[in-house]
Amino acid sequence: MLIQLEDGRTVGIENSKGDITYISHAHSDHTRKGRIFSSKETFDLLHNNFSEEVSEHDSHSSADFIPISDKSIELHPAGHILGSTQIRFTNSHTVVFTGDMKLRDSSTSEKARILDCDELHIDCTFGHQDFVFPDINIIADRIDRWTRTRLMTGQNVIFGAYSTGKAQELIKILNDYSNITPIVDNTIEQKCKVYEKHGVRLERAEIGSEKANEIMKGKFVYVVPFQLVNRDSENWFRIQYKQASFALVTGWALRYKYKYTAFPLSDHAGFSEIIEYIDSARPKEIICHYGNAAWMASYLKSKGYNAKTESEWRLYSKNLITESVKESSSSTNNSSEIKAVVQSIAQIK
Repeated sequence: MLIQLEDGRTVGIENSKGDITYISHAHSDHTRKGRIFSSKETFDLLHNNFSEEVSEHDSHSSADFIPISDKSIELHPAGHILGSTQIRFTNSHTVVFTGDMKLRDSSTSEKARILDCDELHIDCTFGHQDFVFPDINIIADRIDRWTRTRLMTGQNVIFGAYSTGKAQELIKILNDYSNITPIVDNTIEQKCKVYEKHGVRLERAEIGSEKANEIMKGKFVYVVPFQLVNRDSENWFRIQYKQASFALVTGWALRYKYKYTAFPLSDHAGFSEIIEYIDSARPKEIICHYGNAAWMASYLKSKGYNAKTESEWRLYSKNLITESVKESSSSTNNSSEIKAVVQSIAQIK
């Protein structure tokens, strides 16, 4: 999807086909290179490098931050992670693209605002009735009680969490609910520095630091990237530290069973939040993106909503414009009119 600006430039919504690329948040599956339009927090998370040298292999080193002053475009909080945004743009009608979002409270990011629109592109990663997430205080209390119980019984605790967003939320929970300063992996520490730059205070100790070494003389909590909690790391930790308990934080814990204790701490909207957003925004058309988009679109259709998956929407839009081209071809020889329609097709791809 492309947006046409007043000055003639185009903005690609999480794609690099336009002159500028809009990025909703700083997770790797949403990032692109080039001329970037995003919140300042998102740009900083994508391009943080606090060392003196920047690797020539840095995948984001070629990006430039491009501010946009255009009255047709607005950015609003999405509630996903620090700096995550929704984009609303108005031409002949109003379109909202939520990106990844949630309506629940968070300790480290501002929750999403519900935006009125005609056409709503909404995050359906957890768009299924299986996913109704507990209040953050309930999950935090469970994490607190489980963690302190393990420490009191002589075990070290290792948490696996996504390095950007989820790890910082977990650290804040451990700070505020358990009065614990966790040890953090180096990659997580880099993201924590950006959070602190933008006003989110996080008490932690980077692995290998003097502070971390002191904490690790006793029982400790260590937060590592999600993928590092596995059989190999489990064996290593048990050899090094004898007693150790492992846990994961992921929204998928509501549906799937994990080998380790898993807490349903999610930075996405659950089923009821998606419905709340749609009912409040009252769009004429709903396009479901990501994850459980097909299930959610089918459910919404059964309830009378005009809902489609992203692929259905693209196909419908192309067919609609193709018919317009045929009508224009048969009724007029105005080449500029036909050219405008063809350009519209290219923007939908």
